Amino acid sequence: MEDLLIVPGAPYFLGSLAGCLLAGLGLTLIAPRPASTGPAVPHLSLATGQIAGISLAALLLLTVIAGGIQGAARSLLLTTAIGAYLALGLVIPRRPIVRRQQEAAELRRLTPGMIAFVRVGMGSFESPTAIMSRYVAQTHPRLAPMRQLVAEAIQIGQDRRLRPFAALATAARPRGCRELTDVADALAQSEAEGASAESVLAAQQATLELILQSEFKRELRRRTMYLLLMVAISLVVGIMINLLWIMTRGGAVFTQMG
Repeated sequence: MEDLLIVPGAPYFLGSLAGCLLAGLGLTLIAPRPASTGPAVPHLSLATGQIAGISLAALLLLTVIAGGIQGAARSLLLTTAIGAYLALGLVIPRRPIVRRQQEAAELRRLTPGMIAFVRVGMGSFESPTAIMSRYVAQTHPRLAPMRQLVAEAIQIGQDRRLRPFAALATAARPRGCRELTDVADALAQSEAEGASAESVLAAQQATLELILQSEFKRELRRRTMYLLLMVAISLVVGIMINLLWIMTRGGAVFTQMG
């Protein structure tokens, strides 16, 4: 580390490094503008992250080459360059994508419950606005993603003067959950035509529940296989250690070799 500190251009390199790091973090952490008509395109964020990561890694490599840094400081800077590229170029830009995928999966799991809630409300001859308002009034933590979407739909309906279920369809499309979008579109169509969507909702609810049950069973079998594999590996390693202990007469062979 002393080699790095006594390089004549070290202050300038460190200043450039700090500026590039701040610029890269600023570019990758810019909050995207919310899109209400379609899903956000992640290519710009990924490209920005790649540019920031490559620039920072190149600056660190240039510091190592131009400064003639050797020893532990060289290894530290090279490791930092790799870490900076991975963080700015891959990890941080993918966070919004992963977050959207997780939100879509949560909404998909909550869609059957949402369908059942709407069916009960429609069977009680409640208005769509009352059904959505009553759904938002629920306080269960697991319903937070769907409750946030329904609240957004209510706000969109008030701002754009849309029908409640049409606003729900508008709010659901950018979320990337195809099942929820199909349900919202069916509700919006039945609301516009003044027809009943009971049969369509019942069919979609039954189909989605079967799909979710099948996926749950498949995930359970996969985790069971992983658990059995870990147990088998542990058993084999334990047997090998015991055999080695017996073959070496309790480690006496290694003691004699030493």
